[in-house]
Amino acid sequence: MSPPVPKSVPPTRADPVVAAASEVIGGPLGRYAAPVRHTARSLWQPAAAVLVGLASLTVAAGVLQKAHCFSKGWNTPDQFWHACYSDLPLVYQTNGLGHAMPYLPGAQHLDQPLVTGLVMWLVGLLVPDGSVMVQQQWYFALSAVLVTVLAMALVAVTVASVPETPWRAAHIALSPVLVLAGLVSLDLLGVLLTSAALWAWGRRRVPLAGILFGLAISARSYPIVLLVAIGLLAVRCGKVAVWRRLVLTALGTWLAVSVPWLLTNADGLLSVYRSWWRGGASYGSAWVVPSLLGHGLSGGAVMWLPVAGWLVALVVGALFALSLDRRPSVAEISLVMLVIVLVSGKSVPVQAGLWLLPLIALVGMQWRDHLIWAGFEATYFVAVWLYIGGLSKPDRGLPVRGYSTLLLLRLVALLFLLVQVWRVARSRPPAEPVGDVPVGDVPVGDVPVGDVAVEAAELFGDAAETVGEPDQTFEPVDEQAEPVGGWAAEESADERAPVEEIDPLAGPLAGAPDAVLVRFG
Repeated sequence: MSPPVPKSVPPTRADPVVAAASEVIGGPLGRYAAPVRHTARSLWQPAAAVLVGLASLTVAAGVLQKAHCFSKGWNTPDQFWHACYSDLPLVYQTNGLGHAMPYLPGAQHLDQPLVTGLVMWLVGLLVPDGSVMVQQQWYFALSAVLVTVLAMALVAVTVASVPETPWRAAHIALSPVLVLAGLVSLDLLGVLLTSAALWAWGRRRVPLAGILFGLAISARSYPIVLLVAIGLLAVRCGKVAVWRRLVLTALGTWLAVSVPWLLTNADGLLSVYRSWWRGGASYGSAWVVPSLLGHGLSGGAVMWLPVAGWLVALVVGALFALSLDRRPSVAEISLVMLVIVLVSGKSVPVQAGLWLLPLIALVGMQWRDHLIWAGFEATYFVAVWLYIGGLSKPDRGLPVRGYSTLLLLRLVALLFLLVQVWRVARSRPPAEPVGDVPVGDVPVGDVPVGDVAVEAAELFGDAAETVGEPDQTFEPVDEQAEPVGGWAAEESADERAPVEEIDPLAGPLAGAPDAVLVRFG
């Protein structure tokens, strides 16, 4: 029989937005109500069932949002005026996805990573013959079914990753970003593989996590950022060897998937990466704004600024991972680094917001912060199509200055997410060694997020009980007890006692010594 799961703060008590939304089903949980206790194995299942169903409805809302184009066709500039543009039917038509397999000699170049491109080709094989519009409708409809399955699986994986706080996955299932961007492309395939890799890592299944990361990188490049984030945390915990095994497995998987295509048609496989490297700044990027205003950056600057962004993400991620009194979670440091990479990129497409949704869910962000960010994403979603449509009909489109302003505000909203995550992680007190208290009586507490104190305590092992209350606070950390001045290395991780673990995705890092390796005076 599975041990009981510690009581967690109900979301209606922890988040004012959730509390307000709950009025339609009777209001927040009462002050004296006692939540039903579940076993560790079954707690997440009811939430998963509800959220998976809601995710399918959210994707259905996305289909309705694209309804004009589905019925009238994806025609320019009409598709921009109705904000129903999608890569899916257009890529199918222009790349002949219903015929020759992409990446083979003689096939048209497909501007998609390998795994994503192959899945798009397989969907294209199911499209029956007919007119161009009929084929586009079929391809979009089949892709919508696939996206629905991907979204439902993504929610289920996220719930399984945080079984003690399963309602966090609502950040995926009910996000406005999923409605607007979910059907623009098949980015959710890479997002699902990445989330599955994080789940496997959190369950200490390192080889499986490596395989999934390798597949995820073959579907979308951004999971590399998450691999680096895990590596930084491994440095803090003294667990570099297990991270090295993860990376080698991911690299081996990527090579196993890619080498056959590299040997037959390397140019076709690498064309998407070559296009990114040689291409200029595009929609969504901060670097496109100067050119829109008549002061374009040189090609060399646009080429190297994103590389500098990756380096900045590495430095900031290292400071975040190594300098806080309490080790941040895998999701927190991944979100911080990914935001920096996005903000400094050559292009920030509307579907890039999908990459952040699982991380937002895993960190347990407040819905207020999520909706603030999603509001700017939605505004930009409309703005970019109005701007592109205005290139052919300036009198109807969005002016350059208006588009540039909304673009920059969207990037500021991304940085807002970074600040919120950093602030919450910084507020945690240093970890307490678990050797000081018996297992099963480990004290855990709550961490302030936004204006409300929400639970940040995760299950220690399978038998730990929470004893903190929702309004529990912590004493200030005594800074004088720590070394100050410049960069100061703390005592070796091997000299520290194991600590209680609050990160559900820590995996092999769980309970490891938590040494602060960098401190500023």
